[in-house]
Amino acid sequence: MKVTVLAGGVSAEREVSLNSATCVAQALEKGGHQATVLDPGAGWSVIDPAAAPKESSRANSGLPGPEGVAVIKGGDLVINVLHGGQGEDGTLQAVLELLEVPYAGSRPAACAAAMDKVMAKRLFAAADVPTPDYLALSGDRKDGWRTRLEPFLKKIGYPVIVKPAGEGSTVGLTKAGDFDQALAAVELAAGLSAQVLVEEFIEGRELTVGVLDSEALPVLEVVVPGGFYDYEAKYRSHENRYICPAEIEQPVAERARRLALAAFEVLGLQDFARIDFRLDPRGGLWCLEANNQPGMTDSSLLPKAARVIGLDLTGLLERIIKNVQARYSRNR
Repeated sequence: MKVTVLAGGVSAEREVSLNSATCVAQALEKGGHQATVLDPGAGWSVIDPAAAPKESSRANSGLPGPEGVAVIKGGDLVINVLHGGQGEDGTLQAVLELLEVPYAGSRPAACAAAMDKVMAKRLFAAADVPTPDYLALSGDRKDGWRTRLEPFLKKIGYPVIVKPAGEGSTVGLTKAGDFDQALAAVELAAGLSAQVLVEEFIEGRELTVGVLDSEALPVLEVVVPGGFYDYEAKYRSHENRYICPAEIEQPVAERARRLALAAFEVLGLQDFARIDFRLDPRGGLWCLEANNQPGMTDSSLLPKAARVIGLDLTGLLERIIKNVQARYSRNR
C-alpha cells in the first residue's frame, strides 16, 4: 500500500512531528508498505524527515499546490503525524476530506474540539469527566489579564498551570508559583495561542490512557524525577520512567479507562487518541486533556501502551490502517 505521511509543518511542534515521521515511515516500510513523507512546512514537498530542518522558514503551511495534491491523491491512504497548528486543529483534515482521500485519525470538528483546550474542558464537564478548575483568557486582551487573574488565583491558590489553549506537546506550558510568575506565563502562552488556559494544579501522579479503535489501552504512568512533566522532561530527559500497566489499584485503572473512553466519545474522536490524567492522593482522577494526534515515535506514550497488548509500532499502524480501510469501505 502507498501511504502518504504528513509531517513537519510550521507549528512549534515541528521537531516532534519529524521524529514521529521518521519512526512511522520506517515502521510502515517494515510492514511492506511504501511510505512517502510530505512536509507542509517545506512547501508541501517530499522530504526525508530524519534530514529535514528542525525549523521551518514559512509563516504558515498554506494549502497544497498541484504537486502536493498529486502526491496525496497518488497514495492509498494518509497518515498525519503533524502536531499542533493546522495539522491538528481540523484544518488539514478538512482539506483531506475535500480531496476525498482516506486518512487516519479524527474528523475536522473533533480535531478542533480536542485542540481547543477550553472547548474540550467544557465537553468533559458535560460528559461528567472530572477536570481541574480553570480560567480562559484572551491572548490579545492583555489589559484585562490582571483583573481576571487575581480573583481566580485567590480562589484556587498556587501553584497553577498556564498553557496555550491551542498547542500540544506541553509547548508553552508553565507551572507558576506566584502571581508574577503566572502573569509572565500568560504572556508567554499568549504568544503561541489566541487563548490561554490558567488551570488548577493537581498534586499527584501522571497517568495517560491510549485509545485505539474505541478500546482503552492499559493505563501508563509517567514518573518524572522533578515531578513536573513539561517539554524538557518529555523530550529532553532520559531519567523519566514509564510504567505500563501502571502500578495502581484495579478499580482506579478501570475508572481511568472508562473516563478515557468517555472523553474520547464526547469529543467525537476516532481511530486513536491519548487521554491524560492526574491521580490525586485521595484517589481522584482528573482529566487534563485529550491528544488527538499523539506522538508516534518508538518512545511515545501511545506506542508504549500498545506494546503491552502485543503491538509494536508496525502492528499498531497496521491496525490503524485496517480500521481506516473498513470505515471507508462502509461509507462508500
